[in-house]
Amino acid sequence: MILGLDTDVLVHWTVRETSEHGRVRGWLSSLLAEGGVSLGLAPQVWFEWLHVVTDPRRFESPLSMRSAARLAEELNGAEEVVEILPSAHVLPRVLRLMEAHRLGRKRILDTALAVTLEQADVGHLATFNGRDFAAFDFLEVVEPG
Repeated sequence: MILGLDTDVLVHWTVRETSEHGRVRGWLSSLLAEGGVSLGLAPQVWFEWLHVVTDPRRFESPLSMRSAARLAEELNGAEEVVEILPSAHVLPRVLRLMEAHRLGRKRILDTALAVTLEQADVGHLATFNGRDFAAFDFLEVVEPG
């Protein structure tokens, strides 16, 4: 099974400073040790992650862009990580879902992530923001821990 990761989970997994770092790190380590699970990461998650982990307003010790980019490349190339790429059909599906569920501009990125996962046949997403994905019946939300 491929478990998609939302940006919040990736941030907690990689930044010791966060309140949920230990919980997420332990949970993901257990899942990976059991076997049969890969972590799915989409480019839009990496881009948002880069924005967050380099922000000095969020962390006392943010990563430099250079360090963050190196870590992203290292993790994205890890054996347990599967790169989930958007297809050419993401935009039309996102627009249809946005209209069908009457979603506003603050839901664009979540909808795009959900559709990217859907089109890659990834049916599970680890996130602490389950409400943001509740409208998408094709995606099962998994709260870490």
